[in-house]
This record gives sequence, structure tokens and C-alpha cells, in this order.
Amino acid sequence: MEVIVSIGEKISECLAGPILRRARYLFCFKQFVRDVEKAKQELEGKLADMNKRKEEADRKTEEIMPSVKKWLGDVNAIFGDVQKLQQELEERGNKCFNVPLRYSLAKQMEDKAKQMMELKNNSSFEPFSQLIQLPGITYFSSEQFVDFNSRKSAYNRLLEAIKDGKNKMVGLYGMGGSGKTTLAKQVGKKVNELKLFEKVVIVVVSKSPNVHNIQQEIAEQISLKFEETSRLTRAQRLSLGLKNKKILIILDDVWSKLSFEDVGIPLNEGCCVLLTTRLRDVCLDMDCESIIELPILTEEDAWALFNMHANPTTISKNEFDSIGRKIVDECKGLPIAIVTVGSTLKRRGVRVWESTLQKLQRPLPLDVKDDFETLYAILQVSYDNLRSLLAQSLFLLCSMFPEDHEIHIEDLIRFGKGTLKLDDNIYTMEDARKEILITIEKLLDSSLLMHTDKQACVKMHDLVRDVALWVAKKQGQAILVNRDVVSRMLVKNETLKETKAISLWNLENNFKLSNQLYCPTLEILLLHSAGGFFEDLGGIESLKVLAALTFSFQWIHHIWTPIQWSMPQSIVSSLMNLHALCVRGIALGDISFLCQLKILEILDLRSSEFDELPAAIVHMKKLKLLDVFACRIKKSPLEVIEKCEQLDELYFWDGKSVITENFSLSRLKRYAICDSTFASLDPLLMDPPFLKYFDDCIEALRCLCIQGFKVSTLNSSMKDLIFRANCLWLKNCRWDHNDINSEIKHLGVSHCPDKRFIVDNLGTNFPQARQVFSHLITLRLTQMDSLEQVFQDSSIRCSLPKLQELHVAVCPKLTTILTHATVTSIPELRKLQIYSCENVKWLFSYSLTSHCPSLVELRIWDCLELESLIGEEVALGDRLLHDMQDNPCGNEAERAFLVVTAKSFKQLQNHEALMTLFLRLKHVEIKRSGRRMKVMFEVQVRGTLEGEESIEEPLKLNLCSLYLDDLAELEYIWKGPPQSVSLYRLEDVSLSKCPKSKNIFTFAIVTSLPELRTLEVVRCKEWEGIFCEESLKILSSSSNVCFPKLQNISISGSNKVKRLFTYSLAFHCPLLEGITIRDCSELESLVEEASHEDILLGFSN
Repeated sequence: MEVIVSIGEKISECLAGPILRRARYLFCFKQFVRDVEKAKQELEGKLADMNKRKEEADRKTEEIMPSVKKWLGDVNAIFGDVQKLQQELEERGNKCFNVPLRYSLAKQMEDKAKQMMELKNNSSFEPFSQLIQLPGITYFSSEQFVDFNSRKSAYNRLLEAIKDGKNKMVGLYGMGGSGKTTLAKQVGKKVNELKLFEKVVIVVVSKSPNVHNIQQEIAEQISLKFEETSRLTRAQRLSLGLKNKKILIILDDVWSKLSFEDVGIPLNEGCCVLLTTRLRDVCLDMDCESIIELPILTEEDAWALFNMHANPTTISKNEFDSIGRKIVDECKGLPIAIVTVGSTLKRRGVRVWESTLQKLQRPLPLDVKDDFETLYAILQVSYDNLRSLLAQSLFLLCSMFPEDHEIHIEDLIRFGKGTLKLDDNIYTMEDARKEILITIEKLLDSSLLMHTDKQACVKMHDLVRDVALWVAKKQGQAILVNRDVVSRMLVKNETLKETKAISLWNLENNFKLSNQLYCPTLEILLLHSAGGFFEDLGGIESLKVLAALTFSFQWIHHIWTPIQWSMPQSIVSSLMNLHALCVRGIALGDISFLCQLKILEILDLRSSEFDELPAAIVHMKKLKLLDVFACRIKKSPLEVIEKCEQLDELYFWDGKSVITENFSLSRLKRYAICDSTFASLDPLLMDPPFLKYFDDCIEALRCLCIQGFKVSTLNSSMKDLIFRANCLWLKNCRWDHNDINSEIKHLGVSHCPDKRFIVDNLGTNFPQARQVFSHLITLRLTQMDSLEQVFQDSSIRCSLPKLQELHVAVCPKLTTILTHATVTSIPELRKLQIYSCENVKWLFSYSLTSHCPSLVELRIWDCLELESLIGEEVALGDRLLHDMQDNPCGNEAERAFLVVTAKSFKQLQNHEALMTLFLRLKHVEIKRSGRRMKVMFEVQVRGTLEGEESIEEPLKLNLCSLYLDDLAELEYIWKGPPQSVSLYRLEDVSLSKCPKSKNIFTFAIVTSLPELRTLEVVRCKEWEGIFCEESLKILSSSSNVCFPKLQNISISGSNKVKRLFTYSLAFHCPLLEGITIRDCSELESLVEEASHEDILLGFSN
């Protein structure tokens, strides 16, 4: 008996643990509910922190690491599981007598709570993100490349030399301006397209090579960061970064032998160098295995190029042929000469043409080397043809900037105002600005300046720059631009006696300009340095412009550390004739002595640091422009600025000063004034809003960013600043649309809780209402809690003929974005972004779709109630667009983002104007929106569905990229009859967290994807494969390659996919390079076992 009891006790002990654990699931049920909720809240807090870090990474153009992406995906997935679990709990969990159910729910809650705590505890990621790879050589446009017959041989020889693999050094030489850079870029783009190298890198070397800059440019293009500072150690680091990598390095504009050891370029089995130079000897000195000459243009090609640029409209055809042929002959086949001369003759009369020919035929100057005699003479003709003394002076001013430098137009205006010979009747900055801008256009039209990718910058071809410096010297206006000059060379140097301008860029940190310069005619001194400038300076009494810069003009503000330099006060006596002083990015301390400069017109202290703006500046009556934008000022300067009634232009933002309602400066013609609160307006912005648009307003920028005002009660001066602004942001303000200029270009409104409409109909007459926002380019509406509509009702209908970008964020009461009832037309709208508008159901009314033909980019985030892109059913006979509320085909209605339907396919094609939105969109991104949306794009053709009509020509969509993320009900991306739609431009597709989506490519579009390059699928639980069964049948029977450019496929977190490809499908992806698969537990094989028919098809193909 004792034995039995002992055994029983032992059994009880063994069973007690499991029984108690299971009993907890029944008797501690509410505790499990609380544990889940607590774990969820803690994880939500951690997720919010991670999302902030992600937003910061996005702002820095960085991409988060794969481990972070996986963590975010796991968090979103488990939140979805917990939501379903909590929903089941609400529906069934209260049935206390259902013991198995409560047991099961409790056990699931325990598991989810543990998983959430694990995710919270494992949320430390270092590194968190990395820089997104730059586009490299593909960044450059091919517009300047003309495929002349005389160029084909050099192009093909270059390409073959690089493809050969044995040539590690390839040289391309030819005269300056012959098109070497353009040809090298075009070859680089072709090499990149053919995937001959991992990367193509291009670096401009120039006449005075800066090894530090060359190292930096190469490193940035291969995503290498230097920790080292010395040239030698950076060279070693760069060499390691390039070692064993297959990289083509294009060294452009090389003038002398460059030591690869000093730079850090290893000529290993992977690297190949293509250099361009004017001198064949450089190719020989650098041991190029293949040397290719770029000849001048043939007579036929030269004449064709001249025709492209001269484009005569003011002379007869006979005169054009007679004189033009002779001019082209004098240009000796040099492209830059032909383009330059041809551009200067455009729209000129026959006398100018004859005069130009005579000048080209004159004897050449004796001081020009034989190699460049023709070109210098030709370019001087273009200079002479400018006729305007202002244009010639501005042309010479542009040569003060370094080779290949992108010259900001604002720098030309500020330096030019102080030194150029403007008309006597030009008194204001506004007049001077207009005159200089007109002159810049003349130089651009004459091809003496070039456009850049930046709208507010211009560039001077290095050969044109050489000619400008030669002309300046010949005319007794010598310009010294040697960046390698030693300071002692500038002291009492007789050769500088006639120098009009000195421009020294990229000076070493230890550079110091010594005490006395012997430059009695010096008018401009431009110093660019990362260190000091000068301790004292004399002998410059004629100086009109002094610039001590750490950066060229820019609006975008970056975190910076001003260099420490105390501008010597003793220099003032030498600056009494100074008209413009520009000191940027420098810690100055006390600047009160500057008030002694009585005739100073421009004071530019941008991004500098100083104690205070001296009160005596009020008495500088000649001062027209004050720039203290992005300055660190210990004492707020607003009180002093308000008293500077003499100013024409003001640029102010210091990140801490608050604009008051009494602020008053009535004379301002151009201004950018930003309240400190805008530093944190948007977590993605470190700068005040709209900075990226400022460069579009070079002539007439009037920007005001204010907060906390009732506009109707402001003083007249402040009202005037608001009304005249063409770039305006109102935060937490009370205002009416009548307070805003009808010609405003950029408008932002945020945190105005009582604002129901941007424009309402109270006190508005109909004719004036049509002019509201007629010049608007950008509209941003942010955190407007009461906003119901942009416009109130049909009594206010306005056209938005220039609106290009519309951004709406966090407007919870907004249900629609734009309707034809209030907006008649938006022909230029290109970008539409909607964020966190929880009640928006559709974006456009049906009747407005044909009036927005330019929309190409659409981004929608966190709009859960979104039903479709287009709403407002309109009875127009055979409707082409509708929101699927009824069912024209007799099937079960499905929610579709955008659907096109008609009785016949022919009818669709005949009404293309009404399908503008469907056909023109290029970039679509939808995230966490449309919770009931099942279909993205659908084409319904009733006749075709019934077999009554065949499709001859599919609808061609311009879609280039499609990103769909976290769409819970989405089943289909494309739906419609076979071959009804052609996605002939689609390159990138990403599908993420769409649990009901089974395939990407349905039979409707599977054979119309010739440009598809990347395909990504992430955490789509029901996803079964890339293609549906019908698609696979079509592909297996098709003899045409359907995916000729597909390169990368990435699949992760999709557990139902069993195989990616069939045997026959491999034929359709000839360029496929990489397949990435993660967390696909049911995957059996990449390629399905081939059938006999598949093998036969493969042989036949």
C-alpha cells in the first residue's frame, strides 16, 4: 500500500506542472488579453521609433538594411495576426462555456505576446541604413550626342577597345571642343547597358588636377567612404576599394601625366581607364594600349550641325547657303565652333552674317598657339558679336569660376552688381537683376554659356573659358585664376599690376594672403577656402567686390560648422570703394566695423556665425541687399532688420527668431523670410519649406513663411508682404483667400484647425473667383483637421492651368480631392501625393479626368477608405470610366482602383481622351490604402468578353514603376481580356504584404512587358507564383521572348509558392541575372520538371 501511495504521489507531481499550465489558459484568460495588449503597445512604441529612423534615412537618400526591412515586415505581420485574434475574441471569445475555444485563444495570445516581446527586445540595428546607389553614368543625357557618320568609327573603335579586355588604358584625343567628353559619356552608357563592367565612373581631371577631389569623386561613385585625410592614405584606401572589381573609370579632360599611384587607381585585371585629352602625348605618357583620335567633322556633317543651330529666319535661302557654307568652312569642322557661331547668327540679318565671315577671314593674333589659332579666332568673333559691353563684361566674369564649375546665377547677379557696367538709369537691385538675367540669356543663346541640370546654374565650356581669359588679358583686364598660386607670389608682383580680378578656388587650409598687394586696378577678389583667407590686406583701394567663401550660392541648408576666421578690422580702410561683400560659412564674431562701408550695396553673410547685426547698419543708405539666411546669430536681428527701410532685398532665417505681427518692411521687392517654427514643420525637412522651388524664382522671389497670425488685423506693411508673396506658407493662421495674391506660385497651408475650405464663397463674386490660384504651381495642405474641400461649391469654379504638384497630408475630414464642380481644368498636374487622409474615398471626379492630361506620378499612403481613383458616376451614354458601384458585365461587383469599360474595344480606342488617367500614369505607389480594394487596374470590353470582337491593338499604358504595399484585400493587379493592355514601358514592380494576391501577371498582360527589369514580392501569404495558369499556357505556346530585359527577381515570406518557373519560361528571360528567395518554406524547386512538349518547344525556339 505504501508503495502504491508513493507511486501516486510521484505521478501527481509529474502531472501538476502541465495541468497547471493548461489550467492557466482557462482561468487566467483576461490576464492573457491584458498581456497581449501591453506587448502590442510597447511594440507599437518601438515601431514608431523605427519609422522615424526610416524617415530620416529616406531624407538622407539612404535605404534601410535588409535586417531592418525584415523586422518591419515581421512587426506588421504579427500586428495583423493580433488584430485577427482580437477580432475573433470579440466575436466568439465571450462564450465562456466553449472551453476548447477559450483554451485555444489563450494559448495563441500567450504565443503572440512572447513573439511581440522578442521583436521589441531585438530591435537594435547597427548599421540601420546605407546610402542608395547613385545612377552613375546613366545620369547623363544623350541629347547632345549626334550620331554623325564621322563619329561612328571612333565610337566603334572605343567600344571594341574596351570590350577587348586586354586594354587597361584607352586614350581618346582630339582638339578642344571636338566632342570628346560627349562621345566618352555615350560609350560609357553603352558599356553600362551591355553590363561589361560592374560600374562606370566618370571624373573630370582638368588642367590643374586636384588629387583630393579626384579621389573623392571616384570614392563617392563606388560608395566608398574615407576615414583618412592625407592624400597617401586615401590613395591606399581607394586602391583597396577598387581592387579586384571590374570598373571602367573615365578620366575626362586630362592635360598631363597623372600618377595613378598618387590617386589610388590600380590597373588590375578588373579596372580599365578611358581618358580624354587634347594632346596625343598625354596618351603616350600614360602608356595607353589603344589610342584613338576623334577627328573633326566632315564637310557634310559640319554643314548639318550648322543647320541645326543657325536655323535662319531673317535671311534668304540663297544667302544662307552662300554665306553659311563659307562660315562653316572657316570653322574647320570643329563642333564647338560651329555650334557657337551658328547660335550667335540665329535670327540675325544678312549684314551680321557678312561681318562674321569677314572677321573669320582676318589674320590671327600672334600670341595664340598654332593648335588653337582657328578656335580662338572663331570664339572671339562670337565675343565681338555680343555688341553689348554688359554682355562682354559678364562673359569675362564667368571665366573667374573654376573649370567645369556650375555657376549659380545668383552669384553672377551679386558679383556683377558690384562690378559690371550697368546703364546709368539702373538704381535698384530689381532693375539690375532683370538686366543681368537678360544678358545671361544672350550668352546662353550664343552658346558662350551652357545650361546645366540645375535650373539656376550655368556653365562655361573650358575652351570658351580659356578664350575669355585670353581676351581679358589682351584687353588689359587680366584675370588671375590659378588655384595653385602661392601667397608670396601675390605680394608686390609687377605682373599683377594690370590685374582686374583675382579668383582663387579650393585653397589649402593653411593659405594666408599676405599683407600688401600691388594691384591698383583690382576690382574683384574672390577667395574660396576651407580655412583662413588673410590676416590683413592693403593695396586694393579700387576693390569693388570681395568674396570670402566656403561654398557657392545655394538655398538648401545643411548642418555645417563655420570655419573660424576673424575678418581684420584694419582692412576697412582699403575697402571704402566696396560695393559687394560676400562672406559665407564663416564664424566672424564682431562685425560692427562693416558699418563703415558707406557705399556698400550688397552684404551677403549666408550661413555665417556672428554676435549680432549691428544697429548702425540702418545708416548704410546704399545697402540694397541683406542676406542673413541660415545664419547663427547670438542676438535676434529682427529689431535691427525692421528699421532697414533702404533694403530692396532681404533673406532671413536663423532657426530661432519668431516673426511678429508688427514686422514691417514696405520697400522690399524680393525676399525670403521664414519663421523659426518652420524648422520643424515636417520631420523630413531640416530646412524651411519650398526651398527647392526658390531657384525657379531667380527674378522675382517673394517668399514668406509665418505662423500664428490673423491676417485681417495685421499692419498694412505685413499684409502687403503676404499679398505680394509668390511663395507662401501659412501655419496656424486665420486668413481668407482674398489675402493672397491671385498670381501666387507656391502655397502651403498647415495647422489651421477652423479652415473648412481653402476658398469659400462668402463675399466672392463669380468673375473674380475664376482667377483664384490661376498661377499656382505647388499646393501643400498639411494637418488641416477641419478641411472638407479645397473649394466650397459650384459658385466658385476655378482653373488651375499651371498646377504641377499637389500634396495633401493628415486632413481627416477630406473625402475627395478634386471635382469638376469646383475645378474646371488642371492640365499641368504631374505629381499627386496623398498621405494619411483617412476618409478620402476617391481623388478625381469622372468629369475631371479628361482635363488632367499630364498626371504621371501618384503616391497614396494610409488612406484606408479609398475606394477608387475616380468617383462621381455620370450618365454619358456608354460610360468609359466608373467606380464599379453597379455591374455592367453581370458579374459580382469588385472594388477596383481604376477600371475602363465600354460595349466594344473599338469604342475604347476611339475615346482615348476620356482615358487619360489610365493611359498616362508613369509612377504609382499605394501603401496601406483602400482596405476594400480587390483590383488595381481593369479593362472590361463587353463585346470581347462575349466573343463578338477581336482585339487588334492593345491599350498602351505609360506605367514605368508600380509599388503596392500593405493592401489587405488586393487580389489582382491587372484584369481584363488577353492582350487588351500593353505595359510596354513598365520596368519595376514591387508587391508587398498583399495577403490575398495569388499572382502578379495575369493572362491579360503577360505578353506585353518588354521593358520589365525588376520584380519584388514580399510577405504575400497567398501568393502562388509570378504567373497564373492561363498565363503559363500563353507563355508555353509563345515563340516571342516576353521578358527580354528582366534582370532580377526577389521573393520573400511567401509560403504557398511551390515553383517559380516552368521549363519553357526560362526561354522568356534571357538576361536574368539574380534570383533572391527568403522564407518560402513550401518552395519545392525553381524550375518545374520539363515535359516532352516543353523540351521540343525549347529546341524550336
